[in-house]
Amino acid sequence: MAPAAQEPWAILAAIPNVVGYKEAKRIFPPGTDISVARKEVPRASVLTVPRHISLPACLGLYPYVVAADRSGLLLLLGTHPVTSASAMVSYHICDAHTGEVVSLRDCKPMRPMTFYGAANVGLIIKDDGCMVAELQPGCKGTSTTGGATLLSYKVGECCKWRERELTCSPPLPLDWYPEGVVSHGGMLWWVDLSYGLLACDPFAEEPNLIHVPLPQVPDELPVDDQVNRGAHRCVKVSGGRLMYVQIHGNPVVPVVSTWLLDESTCSPGEWEWNPQLSAPLAELWIDQSYVDTMLPLTIPALALPHPTDPNRVYFFLKSCIFAVDLLLRKLVSFNSFEMLDPPCELWMKRSSHLVHAWQYDPSSSRSDFVLACLRQDKAIASKSSFSGIIPVTRRTAKSLKRVWDSVTRQQQKQEQQLQKQAM
Repeated sequence: MAPAAQEPWAILAAIPNVVGYKEAKRIFPPGTDISVARKEVPRASVLTVPRHISLPACLGLYPYVVAADRSGLLLLLGTHPVTSASAMVSYHICDAHTGEVVSLRDCKPMRPMTFYGAANVGLIIKDDGCMVAELQPGCKGTSTTGGATLLSYKVGECCKWRERELTCSPPLPLDWYPEGVVSHGGMLWWVDLSYGLLACDPFAEEPNLIHVPLPQVPDELPVDDQVNRGAHRCVKVSGGRLMYVQIHGNPVVPVVSTWLLDESTCSPGEWEWNPQLSAPLAELWIDQSYVDTMLPLTIPALALPHPTDPNRVYFFLKSCIFAVDLLLRKLVSFNSFEMLDPPCELWMKRSSHLVHAWQYDPSSSRSDFVLACLRQDKAIASKSSFSGIIPVTRRTAKSLKRVWDSVTRQQQKQEQQLQKQAM
């Protein structure tokens, strides 16, 4: 019997390429707002957007693709500098199939950008419904601590954000630091590598937050800072289940271990992590498949697990990406990885935070209902005073250029200072 055909997938870079208006007009097909350059795994696929949707990365702020759905929909958070020290964020659903963009309206048109303003937003498509949901620590307008506020936007339904207060057990700390959001099993899963997972169904009238702690690993590797925690740990979907991957152990002889999340058979409604594989990197380093690459014998950063093969995990090392079969202890794929990096002052290394495993087949069919809702939202937004996109007029273009030139000069100064410090 012939092996089952593998579902097409791509490694999507989370930081999009931002181009000017002339370049966008040249490279985008007629009638489209965005384009996606799909490359064969393990090379990077990249979303390209024009500047009126988002400005490029600068001064610690960067546009970010927070979700890549198998329907072909991407959720992009755009950044819009208002001064050389601050920026606002906007939400955009990008349709890779049609090249259209639907910009979500917001209560205040746009809000200030924060780090977890990108990492705590998710996209879920369920039962012909499409929803964007954001979880924020604390309950607004009350003195309650330890709870959370769920902001949700259901596409095609009134074009409004809905706020709901949720309780968390254990209490959610105000310094909660999410790494990202995963859509799986009809729920959104918020990942905090210290607190654990928080999950709920945002379509429910009264969502119930489920807390799932991560496996306790006593020999964690040290990290440079909180921003780079995703270099040694990540939670992604693999083989239809949530997988936790961690590099740990002695820095001289590190180990890569994996766990899969299952609902408890003894206590329905509760979840437990089941250990899967544990592979010493030293066994990989001495294998001829790794020796042939001439890569150094140093600890790599996690990129992502293979979306359908739980034995296979991808890693970053310098400007390269490689895949390892943890069961065989062999390198099975290797290539250079060209992607846009975050601003250098973040000191963020390439890690799982900066890539998505995107299981999308452009030839597959999808719900016409979701597409109709998106176009309904786009039609309403076009008649509104705020569409989620900066209006492109000569006056606003000049204003943006002044801000952007100021931001660019400040970034160049910071880069020069960092280079001097590194010398």
